[in-house]
Amino acid sequence: MWSIIAWPFGKILYFCYLLVKNYGWALFLFTLIIKLIMLPSSVKTQISTEKMNRLNPKLEAIKKKYANNQDKLNEATMELYNQENVNPMGSCLPTLITFVLLFAIIEVVYAPLSYIGNDITSDALDAAEEMVTDVYEVSSVIDEHETTVSEILAENTNLYDILLEYKAEEDSDLADYSDERLEELAGYFELYNDAYEYNGEMIGLDEYFLDSNLVSSRLVATSNRAQLLVISVSQDFPDMFDESLVEFCSEFDYTFLGIELGDYPSWTSVLVLIPILSLALQLILTFVSQYYTKKKGGAATSGSMKIMLYAMPLLSFWIAFSFPAGIGIYWIFSSLLSLVQTVGLNLYLTPARVDKIIAKDNEKAKKKRKKKSLYQQALEAQQMELQGKNRKSYDDDDEDEDDDAPEEVKLSRAQKKEAERNTLNEARRRYAEKYGDSVEE
Repeated sequence: MWSIIAWPFGKILYFCYLLVKNYGWALFLFTLIIKLIMLPSSVKTQISTEKMNRLNPKLEAIKKKYANNQDKLNEATMELYNQENVNPMGSCLPTLITFVLLFAIIEVVYAPLSYIGNDITSDALDAAEEMVTDVYEVSSVIDEHETTVSEILAENTNLYDILLEYKAEEDSDLADYSDERLEELAGYFELYNDAYEYNGEMIGLDEYFLDSNLVSSRLVATSNRAQLLVISVSQDFPDMFDESLVEFCSEFDYTFLGIELGDYPSWTSVLVLIPILSLALQLILTFVSQYYTKKKGGAATSGSMKIMLYAMPLLSFWIAFSFPAGIGIYWIFSSLLSLVQTVGLNLYLTPARVDKIIAKDNEKAKKKRKKKSLYQQALEAQQMELQGKNRKSYDDDDEDEDDDAPEEVKLSRAQKKEAERNTLNEARRRYAEKYGDSVEE
């Protein structure tokens, strides 16, 4: 599902990358474009918040008046929202969009070759993802037997035969691999035995994949994450991949200020600054938002809302620590631009300007009274439901007070007409008897 949602955002990011030729700066440009697209919605949300702030005295009066009647309280509150043309749920939209964007960006950051690498065929990309996943799996099985490819080959033993023996073991992780696939993988392990220089030593393909500093196990958890591994492995072991993919990855700049966006932050690396900076910016954004809310006479934040406000910075810290650096970089960009936007909107939307905008909105709302919005229709439907409940409650009380009252007899349409004729004829008889006239039935 997320891949479908991520597709249009991935294409925007692709055009951003074409402009700057760097994935990190493309993320910044992408975030800026999205913020500009959402600016009108942000202005509406700000105005909606201002309207809510101005309604607080009336809302408090309603709460006091109907403190002991929850149904009446709800009905009066909704009626006030309707009269003042206020949607109390308006501020929820930006939050919802923020999370939709976040998950879309997670998909795009995990699978950059799907959105940026237009010259790479889907077959070549699928084969590359399968290759790094299989090599990691086989390397793990070899390591579980407390040996390496280099040691196996040093004993003049055929690696393919060893892999077949591992496959024949009970509950083997290689049970689903065909013999042909194991033979192909064995050929790559032999080709790249002691072929990669790392920390002054030559290591093999299996040792490369099992070194956590070179390959994160989290990148082979699912196939789309393996794309981040393909980018680096294709440069170190090019013969395992399609030529067009290797060529693209050699030119693809998946960095930001020297940081590999596919790396995961940890306490022992400089990347720990990413979640820390993300947390700090979210806290500053929260404090600034609260400052302007209090300055403009907004209602004091309740305990539950405070928890939500301060949960966001903690969430941003967790996200930046749990995902590749590219996600944390995007979150930092988003928080920084949101901070600039918050300050800018509050400086622009002065009380006088807000008064004019609200007056203009109210005038438009009056002209559209005949064509009610879905929200207004929902409000009226809920009001009718509440009124129905109140009426039913009143009728039930009347029945309790007069239990001996006779039950109302329901009549058919024909019976009702017959009763009306009888009543009319009776009235005519009385008139005739009084004035001595004859009556025709």
